[in-house]
Amino acid sequence: MPFIQSAQPVIAQNLLDSILAALMVNPAAALLTTPEVHLFTAGPTPILPTQVPGDFTEATFVGYASVVIAALPGPINLPSTLGRGRHQNIDFLGGAVVAPGEQILGYWVDDGAAAFYWGEIFPAPIPIVNPGDFISLDFVAALQFINRVQ
Repeated sequence: MPFIQSAQPVIAQNLLDSILAALMVNPAAALLTTPEVHLFTAGPTPILPTQVPGDFTEATFVGYASVVIAALPGPINLPSTLGRGRHQNIDFLGGAVVAPGEQILGYWVDDGAAAFYWGEIFPAPIPIVNPGDFISLDFVAALQFINRVQ
């Protein structure tokens, strides 16, 4: 008998929708406990699954505050058509900015305390140098149906 290990399973769309919906269905038993989105100005490159919130230097520009996500609307189809997600649009607006401002490198999501959920580095740093500079982040929690065949 040969040993076979699954490598690229196809996951049903309804199962992905159910998993995504379960992320925050019941605050007492949610998979994500009070997910909070933070912007960072310094952090690990690359971001690894073993990171902790203390590995990142949080933005400090005037007007900035991390955002607690109460719900993730959706589901939505991802542009690749290979997955589903839930999303929330989050706006971070700079107030009175002290020169030279800050370069925002990315974001991370945690439980507001010690549990790191995930993070992402932006393709290029985003400057917050003038009052009114902003970042509008379409925050997406996504799962794939299948892996792309290489």
